[in-house]
Amino acid sequence: MISEERLNEICMKVETKFNDSLPFKHRGILISRKMIKETIEALRKAPRQTLPQNCRQLRKEETPDGLDKELKYALNTDLRMANIISDVLEKASVVEVVEVENTITGRMIKGTRLKIKE
Repeated sequence: MISEERLNEICMKVETKFNDSLPFKHRGILISRKMIKETIEALRKAPRQTLPQNCRQLRKEETPDGLDKELKYALNTDLRMANIISDVLEKASVVEVVEVENTITGRMIKGTRLKIKE
């Protein structure tokens, strides 16, 4: 679990990079402290602290495993948001957007890797 102090630092980085206070809308999605926290915690518990984005405009029950599914369950929504929060956190140097292999198809897809250490 991320400490409140570390979460505060990350939220300040995001606010500075976007010149806006949390929560704020970005590309149609509300970027909030809770979304940032859930993203970081999902990545921290993932193997190699990396998850495929697997963004789908599907109900959470139908979304493939990955960051989008984790966020849909954590935030109790069906909105596609992994690619947007990944781009926001990448701009703040918290994560990096990488290519990962889709374990089902073998194709390379977008993924998100945590850069920060607690």
